[in-house]
Amino acid sequence: MAQYSTKIEEYCKDNNVNTVDFRKDVLLRDDGDGVVYISEWNLDIAQPTSEQVENYETVANETEANTPSREDLKASAKAKLIAGEALTEDEANTIVL
Repeated sequence: MAQYSTKIEEYCKDNNVNTVDFRKDVLLRDDGDGVVYISEWNLDIAQPTSEQVENYETVANETEANTPSREDLKASAKAKLIAGEALTEDEANTIVL
């Protein structure tokens, strides 16, 4: 099952919003019962219903399956740094300065 945030990102992409900041654009909440929902929506597109978000399950699963894990990115960044190669932005984002 895909993360709720990934489903929302896919919904937003379908509505021409390519980046979502889950600290200010969209706030998610779980009241401890395991049900995640949108508690605040600050985008200029219509807030999706729960049903609309769930319709993105398949595409969100595909996105997550094709996204490297943070651990994989860190390992790749380390290998490239040792070899003197350039990092991708995602790899660079794993480095703590």
